[in-house]
Amino acid sequence: MQEESTIKDIEGRVRLTFLGGFNEIGGNCILLEDFGLDITLLIDFGVNFKRFHEVFDREEPSTLEELLTARLIPRPRGEALKNLYTEHYLYNHEKMKRHQKVNQCKDKIDPSTAINGAFISHAHRDHYYCLPLLNRNIPIYTGAVTHKIIIANYDSRAFRMDNFYNGLKWKLFITGDVVSIKGMEVIPVHVDHSIPAAYGFIFKTSAGILIYSGDFRMHGPLSYMTGDLISKARRLLNAQSSQGNDASASKSVPRVKALICEGTHIHKGAIESEAMVKTQLNTLFKKMPFDYVLVKYERVDWDRFRTFSTIAKKFKWKYLISEKDAYFYYRLNKNARYATMKNPHIKKDDHIYIVKDKMRKFPWKDTINAMLEKNNKTWRYLDHDQLKDLGGKFILYITSMPDYIFNNLPKDLNGVFISSNIDPYVENFRDNTRSIEKRLLKLRVPSYRVHASGHAKPHDIYTYVMELNPELLIPIHTEHPEIFDKLFTGKGINVALSSSDNEPFQVDLE
Repeated sequence: MQEESTIKDIEGRVRLTFLGGFNEIGGNCILLEDFGLDITLLIDFGVNFKRFHEVFDREEPSTLEELLTARLIPRPRGEALKNLYTEHYLYNHEKMKRHQKVNQCKDKIDPSTAINGAFISHAHRDHYYCLPLLNRNIPIYTGAVTHKIIIANYDSRAFRMDNFYNGLKWKLFITGDVVSIKGMEVIPVHVDHSIPAAYGFIFKTSAGILIYSGDFRMHGPLSYMTGDLISKARRLLNAQSSQGNDASASKSVPRVKALICEGTHIHKGAIESEAMVKTQLNTLFKKMPFDYVLVKYERVDWDRFRTFSTIAKKFKWKYLISEKDAYFYYRLNKNARYATMKNPHIKKDDHIYIVKDKMRKFPWKDTINAMLEKNNKTWRYLDHDQLKDLGGKFILYITSMPDYIFNNLPKDLNGVFISSNIDPYVENFRDNTRSIEKRLLKLRVPSYRVHASGHAKPHDIYTYVMELNPELLIPIHTEHPEIFDKLFTGKGINVALSSSDNEPFQVDLE
């Protein structure tokens, strides 16, 4: 490896160091160093939950050292990563209460760091899990709705080391904004994914246009937004070409210097879409022989929440969610920036019922109770034991199968379980679908799977890459990067591969 002093002497050199997410799914963390502009950035800061479970199983880490020892987060090696982690804001939930930690770190200032900002693409935790560990001098650039989802999760979860955001400096953007940092322009562009406000990024580096795809798909209801990123990149390249002084140079459009592209499903695909999910559910409910439905999907998958809520309203079924779910969706409904985030509406939609959680007490429960009381809708509150004789047909949203739900399901009625989960390695600590199915069989409850992935299929990834036509393609968020190499052989696109899973992978752009 060259010494940093030598690298800085090379005009326009850009270095990418993949600290996580290379040869694996999840844990995306990329260090971007632009020596021509003297700027250092982080792109996403997540964790690989598949490996996370292998180490921590059901307990939560309480110290930075635990994560470092498990090699789940980057080691702060070299000047670029010096003081990467916070000195004052690490929260050990085993040693003190949250309010004690808030008071302890009040007015504390972390040491200086070379990192000028961290860009977070979307609110799946395999892309932002480690944010609470970051030095508080590092600005966090993310979408306004992404921030809203992260904070709603923060407020409705138990406070742990990975859920302590005090002191972070948020810099929020929306599509159409251009973020400028020390002469570098960063253009966030909405892409379609299984969560609202997912972004890809276009970086105008001193070496040329660098694109980070983020997680995306081209079979969702907002697939046109993924196309917007391609169109925006082309316009930027055309503008660069027209500004050239050499007449001959203007005849050839510059290429994207490098594309960092997710490839979760580069090795397999299914012909599916959110539209197909709606069609299949409508067909099922028209012929529904069951009295109640248990449904499982990711809380942050707003498209799926809307689909099931719409189905319930259309067929005049009650739709039951927990207090935690109600609070989360209520926060996203409030001052919603986009029309899609206003439907379903927790306050207005009376087919949505809220099942009380007697097991735990949180201050945010008062928010939901006050909202229902203010609007004379406390009748929408249910206890778990009311499930036994609720009357009428209902859909119950679940993420697990605790005894207080299992024991209160109506034993004399016919039920069905519908798994509609996103890919388990993306968001969850573990996928418990099979254990739920197995337990429900004791009640003679059958199971269905009705699903559309949040990730692009092989043919869509191929189209996406070919339309952007980068000089260099760097696969990320995939366990099969070698398929990229096979697909693009002879296409004039170089593919960067690493033979090591244990050491950071570096790519230099001239």
